[in-house]
Amino acid sequence: VVVGVERGVVVGDGVILDHHRPNANAAELGVVVWIRTPYGRKGIASIANRFAKVGAHVIVEEVRGDGLAFVAEDALAVAAWLREQPWFPGVIVTWGVSAIGYASWALASVEIPEWRLAVLQDAQSELRDSVLFPGGAFAGVVVLGYVYSVEWLARHPRGSVARSLLASVRGARRARRVLAGLPLGDADRRLVGHRVGYFQDWLAHEQDDEYWKRFDRRRDAGGMPALVHLASGWYDVCLSSVLADYRALREAGKRVRLVIGPWYHGRGVIDPAYRADVDSWLRAVGRGADVPVDQLVRVFVGGVREWRDLPDWPPPDHSPTAWHFRPGGGLTTDIVADGVDRFRYDPTHPTPSVGGAVENFDGSAGAKDNRKLEQRADVLTYTSAPLASDVEVIGPVSATVVLRASSDHVDVFVRLCDVRPDGRSVNLCDGILRLRDAAGAQRTVEIDLVGVAHRFLAGHRIRVQVSGGAHPRFPRSTGTGEPLATATALRAVDVEK
Repeated sequence: VVVGVERGVVVGDGVILDHHRPNANAAELGVVVWIRTPYGRKGIASIANRFAKVGAHVIVEEVRGDGLAFVAEDALAVAAWLREQPWFPGVIVTWGVSAIGYASWALASVEIPEWRLAVLQDAQSELRDSVLFPGGAFAGVVVLGYVYSVEWLARHPRGSVARSLLASVRGARRARRVLAGLPLGDADRRLVGHRVGYFQDWLAHEQDDEYWKRFDRRRDAGGMPALVHLASGWYDVCLSSVLADYRALREAGKRVRLVIGPWYHGRGVIDPAYRADVDSWLRAVGRGADVPVDQLVRVFVGGVREWRDLPDWPPPDHSPTAWHFRPGGGLTTDIVADGVDRFRYDPTHPTPSVGGAVENFDGSAGAKDNRKLEQRADVLTYTSAPLASDVEVIGPVSATVVLRASSDHVDVFVRLCDVRPDGRSVNLCDGILRLRDAAGAQRTVEIDLVGVAHRFLAGHRIRVQVSGGAHPRFPRSTGTGEPLATATALRAVDVEK
């Protein structure tokens, strides 16, 4: 039982927050956990209570701003208010998952000396390249899921957690139906019944570098606290950003914990081992002690389902191994003679998405059996012989594809899978690249599949898929080059690789 909650505290010129006091039976941690949320204060109460129960004062701030353009200056008012409170221990820890974590990143642009630790779960510091337009392709389901959640909360500010979760499930299903239609610029109206300004802005500024600079918090890595605890999942939409953030924070001289679990977006929040790891850092910071780990990186290794501690990411001793496509569907470490495989991508019947890095409100995220997908004529597969011994892969994954297309405008989607002896083909990681000048001449392109930690067991096979998309996770390429928001014409594209 929590001692109490002071709700609706008004700070500065209108910032609203809740103060959750520590549990009466818990030894105070000596920290304030500060949560900045665009999802409403009530919806995050369970997380606040979780930290209050282990002895922290918790501040839940309802951030102001449009979309993800949060008002960083509000943080100065909250920090000033904290310093005036008799219970303030002088140590601030921020916590955030997803957009809540992005709001924590915004504090790096202001001066808050008491900020000692940032705990970030599945949280991006940069929007366009890592989350909204990975590989240049619009992240349709993820973006519309966010739009639906924010707009629902705006209409139901006092909605319970249970109602909010039900709304998220409903929103995920609606988003998939909405993305079946065109134009994409009307998706917000079809989803929530009205125009959403920030959604329209994102579509309109797809390739406008200047516009996106204000959303890039990674450039403020030097303003983050000395200690940062990062976590993500192998099937998380923010994984590429988290890995880039890890490197930027290390280069800025921060001590960074990195945990990557077998999770989709948000799933790690309820993992008991992860929560215990975070709490150990909270206690250390509250005591002014050193953090309790020697190896700062911990990853979950699929295939053998075990955790592995590493000194860094990528592992310092990792050595890349090249696997080569064999014409006709083979995959081997031997370089083979040139050959041609072909597929036609038809946007009227787009290649569907199966599993992977999407939010799991409708059960669609994570590791899935890809056999049905791989039977389609528009999905090329390249598969190794059964492995004579285990093959372990820990580190970044990328694909080099040589192709020729009949249109300038085509997507290339590549996925790595583990094929089990019973035939199930389970996805591990993937990536997409949207091309805009692909027609005619042969091109060599690099696709970032982010990374993996997995052991392919003896008797299993390694498989790589190559296709023209993963709809509606990434809404179909229309093949015409029309503007993203207004495109309606559809043109099939023939691809040789």
